[in-house]
Amino acid sequence: MKKILIVPGNLFVSRNYFSSPLIEKLFQMSVKERLTIYIAGLEGNPVSKNLLEKLTPFFEDNYNIKLFPLMKQLVSPKERLLWFLKNNYLHRASIYRFNEINNFVTHKRFKKITKTYTKGKDDHLWKSDIWPSYLGFPFPKSKFLLKILKKLLNSKYTSSNSTIEGYFKDIKPDLLIIGDIQAPISFNYTTVARKNRVKVAGNVRTWDHLTKNGPVVENLDEYWVWNKIMKEELKLLHGIPYKNIFEVGSPQFDYYSFKKEREIDDLINYYQMQNPLNFLNILSNNKVIFFATNRPHRGIGEESIVEHICENIALGNYSKEKVYLILRSHPYDETFKSRFKQFSDYPFVNLLDSPNLSRFNPKEFRKDMIRVSILLRESSLVICGQSTFAIDASCANVPIINIAFDGKEEINEILSVKNRYNVDHYQKLLSMNGTTVVDDFALLDKSITEYLLNPEIKSDGRKMIQNNFAGVTSKQSSDKILDRILDLLKDRYGGNGRN
Repeated sequence: MKKILIVPGNLFVSRNYFSSPLIEKLFQMSVKERLTIYIAGLEGNPVSKNLLEKLTPFFEDNYNIKLFPLMKQLVSPKERLLWFLKNNYLHRASIYRFNEINNFVTHKRFKKITKTYTKGKDDHLWKSDIWPSYLGFPFPKSKFLLKILKKLLNSKYTSSNSTIEGYFKDIKPDLLIIGDIQAPISFNYTTVARKNRVKVAGNVRTWDHLTKNGPVVENLDEYWVWNKIMKEELKLLHGIPYKNIFEVGSPQFDYYSFKKEREIDDLINYYQMQNPLNFLNILSNNKVIFFATNRPHRGIGEESIVEHICENIALGNYSKEKVYLILRSHPYDETFKSRFKQFSDYPFVNLLDSPNLSRFNPKEFRKDMIRVSILLRESSLVICGQSTFAIDASCANVPIINIAFDGKEEINEILSVKNRYNVDHYQKLLSMNGTTVVDDFALLDKSITEYLLNPEIKSDGRKMIQNNFAGVTSKQSSDKILDRILDLLKDRYGGNGRN
């Protein structure tokens, strides 16, 4: 019996893989091909023991997938020291230098913020915004020094790990799938896989990472990306040959392939969930504005923007028809209910609280992904910040407004929401002309009114965003991933891949 080991590397990947149709298809494949599937943890930083114990029966009983900890506590002083140095210097220094050499817009913004906020004190400052210059000392644009750092990252001396080696000895996997090829833990698992002559396929976690998160694990058998843009970035920026790169899309967008009304009904019935329109008491054929809110430090001033929109809806300034407003929380936002509770007093406002990633529940995230995909198809307009949600909206062909101002708040321009658009991946999305970026209340009102009147505005641009970023084709991403897995196993064993 063949064995596959999956290391998601992050809860974002875990959600996309195990709350999408992919998890059923992995189970079906395991039965048909006589496979045993193992998952090492669910994120880069090991989840709590309690959460792991809660999720283990879900994976084993429903999908015959075996779940075990990503890492056990390191006992050896040498391994603890190497782990600390690798994560806190080698990895971060390689990211800094890689981004510096490539002169990314994202990196320039980080450097400007770091220089302004040397002490790192501001309520709207992200921890990830501060990149100390010592990470690039000396000669930050030296390709030779970056080459040394990359060699150290990929070295067996810095990546060997007795815990992971023990896993490989016990499981003896035939294939390793890395969910995030830029995470420090991925270098460890890959090094042990090479030592044991195990094939490795690596996934680029999400669409913004190749121009932000530094070097990738080298010399994998395959690299999986969402789309052609990422394929070009992986080749041109990271030196991966085209022949090793495969466009597999992202399973999170698979639910958008269910478009016909009957298919949507089947989807709701199959997963035994309530129709989200009924759940939110929204009448069909009415105007729906879907506002994807963010965390407070990222969605600065959203409360005042929502208040402004509510007042205009109440006064009928946007449309003669009835308009509903859905406010959806960010999966990591613990403040959503307290910040937006006041708006539930409006009869046309619905608060949609998404499941929290820190308490990952595959079933709850599945319902949320399905619910959002259906609601988007019924929406007239999406409002969001600099977010992947613009891709979701494009998959549903819904008009998109990108918020690029801080409402009524006075914020330093460097930390402003507007400055958050100065990143490479989102600049590429905006170049497709599929969204409207608004930088004040007047333009926001004008854009809402125009889109509610004519939703076909910029529809060609939205199609370009879908085609260029979501990787959506006639074949679901889940099926593309299965094809790659079977091909890798076939290459290993020949014939149909069976022992």
